Amino acid sequence: MLAVSDLTVPVRLIDRLLAETEGFHAEADTDHLRLLGPVTAHGYRRFLVRRFAFVGPVERSLIALRGFEAFLDTRRFVKHELLRRDLLSFRLTAAEIDQLPRCALPAFAGPAEGLGWAFVIERATLGHTNLFRHLAAVLPGEIAFSSSYLKCYLGTLGEMWRDFGRALDRVAELEQAQVIEGARSAFRTYRTWRHQQDEHDRSGPWPRRRERRSA
Repeated sequence: MLAVSDLTVPVRLIDRLLAETEGFHAEADTDHLRLLGPVTAHGYRRFLVRRFAFVGPVERSLIALRGFEAFLDTRRFVKHELLRRDLLSFRLTAAEIDQLPRCALPAFAGPAEGLGWAFVIERATLGHTNLFRHLAAVLPGEIAFSSSYLKCYLGTLGEMWRDFGRALDRVAELEQAQVIEGARSAFRTYRTWRHQQDEHDRSGPWPRRRERRSA
């Protein structure tokens, strides 16, 4: 007769990633959580700028990463273009957007490490629906024209997350540690970037347009 332990279902890599990076989640979500309280258009624009500065370099690196398409359809990595569209809606010019600072990334060793970086971007989308609904209620004028990024998986979020989980299931057991370390590296890099931008904002914030603070 089989023992109970023989029937144990192996832990999926996506669940291991969530568990083994849990210590990074609260800080990584800080900019998102700030928008769930009192918020201004300036605050939302700052959120978009910061996401663009990180998501853009990561997505472009993943698209160029040899062998990565064997795990995921790289056509899903267009969020940086959606962020660009949202920033254009905030009346930033294309030239101004191109001059925005970008988060510096290390070179990815291979697809397994790249999947760890992709995890950080994909995990962030899990909060998009609630954030979009909140901002649509308190900043309806801005959100009407600048929410492409938040709506990137609108109506398909569950399926896109499951699809990402299935991609991780294809990673060989010997390479799973590389995925986890890639995710940790991504969280650490984004944390450093956020701290640098917080310091920049304290020393010289960019001009604000006239706006209405939400109730």
